[in-house]
Amino acid sequence: MWYGRVPGFWHSQAPILYLLHRLEGREGGECVDYHDLLARLGEGSAHPGGFSATLQLLDSLSLPAGAHILEVGCGTGRTACHLAHQGYRVTAIDLHRHMLDKAVRRARKERVDVRFIQADAAALPLPSHQVDVVFIESVTIFTPWRKTLAEYARVLKPGGLLVDREMVLSGRKTELMSRRLRQFYGIRTLATAGAWKKRLRGCGFSRVQVKEHSRTMGKWGVDHDPLREMDMNWLEDKRIQRMSRTNDRLLLKYGKRLGYAVFTARAPVGSGSE
Repeated sequence: MWYGRVPGFWHSQAPILYLLHRLEGREGGECVDYHDLLARLGEGSAHPGGFSATLQLLDSLSLPAGAHILEVGCGTGRTACHLAHQGYRVTAIDLHRHMLDKAVRRARKERVDVRFIQADAAALPLPSHQVDVVFIESVTIFTPWRKTLAEYARVLKPGGLLVDREMVLSGRKTELMSRRLRQFYGIRTLATAGAWKKRLRGCGFSRVQVKEHSRTMGKWGVDHDPLREMDMNWLEDKRIQRMSRTNDRLLLKYGKRLGYAVFTARAPVGSGSE
């Protein structure tokens, strides 16, 4: 799931990253998954509210000047480059190589210094207690959440800030719903905002707060991205058209049961360096 519109493909408001499974089979010898699709379309802010919501969230956080920020699931690098422009030291990871290639080109065009790394959120390639802030938008639900939350806690400095915007369950969940969303989008966990708070506390985080909470995904337009790189030839691919129809059916059936929330929390203190 993602949201907004691009030529020839409707997409709705929802998270995108870590879509590692295969979709629609093989055609022409090439395997296509939903994450490949988003990378080819150059989607830079595929999460509830888009880039304008990201900017509003960052403005509300009052992050310390010069902080070392790790963005998990950076996509094409739009948020990472914005943070670098604001004077932060930025490390950004994503699992998708094509996304990162576009992110590197964006950083060059914007003349900012960002360290991009191809990596998994559940196995971060950073030493322990290295970053001041871990910033995530629509990633954790696509990962093994226990391992991923533990990794966020590990790389944060004691008392460091976690900020995570995720899709949350706001209606009844069925086994069929969970299976279909996992098969198509790669969503590995569906939980309420309250359940996520318990999970964060269970992983050692303190001062867990829900900064924003909506029981619906809402509707927003697409933020203009002047540096968006779209692989136009993909728009006519029949696999994309099939994905579009499946996406529409799933959103019509299950969309009203999904919302989103922004969580903030502080990393454990007193553990010392490893």
